[in-house]
Amino acid sequence: MSTSSSNHPAKHHAQSLVERVQHEAQETASHTFQAISSFAWLWPIRGLLFSITHPQIILSVRHALLKSLITSAVIFAVLAFFTYVPQMALLAIFTGPLAPIVALLVVGAESLLLISFLARALFLEPALSHVFDATLNARGQGQLVREGKTRGGGGQQGAVARGVQGALVKPLQAFSKDGIVRYVLTLPLNMIPAVGTVLFLLYNGYNGGPGWHARYFQLKGFSKSQRASFVEHRRAEYTAFGMATLLFNFIPIVGLLFSFTNTVGAALWAAELEAQANLIDSQVGGTRSRKNSQT
Repeated sequence: MSTSSSNHPAKHHAQSLVERVQHEAQETASHTFQAISSFAWLWPIRGLLFSITHPQIILSVRHALLKSLITSAVIFAVLAFFTYVPQMALLAIFTGPLAPIVALLVVGAESLLLISFLARALFLEPALSHVFDATLNARGQGQLVREGKTRGGGGQQGAVARGVQGALVKPLQAFSKDGIVRYVLTLPLNMIPAVGTVLFLLYNGYNGGPGWHARYFQLKGFSKSQRASFVEHRRAEYTAFGMATLLFNFIPIVGLLFSFTNTVGAALWAAELEAQANLIDSQVGGTRSRKNSQT
């Protein structure tokens, strides 16, 4: 009697744990479906195509591009030489025949972390900021850029302006302790057969996706609560965008170069969001003016 009664709380706890896991799995599956069906993962591809059809935007930072290519090649070669084979052997235990591909992705992720750490302070920050601004200008959003820069004039606002300039490197999570810890801790997810890499991309895309619009938020002058609300209404889209950018960045050697085209894609998306917001504002303003004229 006492044995059965003591087992009852343990059984109830196990059932609640299973239910919680099932709920989380359902939420994850639903969020993944929403992210994919949002088609926001197309924006990095559009950024690549826009960069090809508007080469002047990327060529305007060609010196940073060359440095990125050299830095990427050197760091990836060193990591591949020393870590690729051991990691592939370890991953073969968990992923079987997929080990060579997964190991390549892991080395790409590791090289991205090191590259972003080295490149940010040297040349990446101003180059990405320039690319974002140039893309907004090309899409007819020059006023947003001018107002954002005017807002960060001097004194305390000057600090805001410097924050605007450095905002675009946040998706790389180079100097963020939380970002580095999260990135490193989730790398072993790639060892899980079939779904491991997807979970890795989903988790880091969920957390890193909004960072690609950090400059847009700064130019808009959003407060912390406004940014949180804006992102929450588009959480699935930002997850999809973040996952796609990670896939591009993981490409060996040229991965860092895609940070520039990903930035173009983020700016294209921001330009469309801004155009939609301006259209809504003009429609609301027109409705109000008509009502005022009638009264």
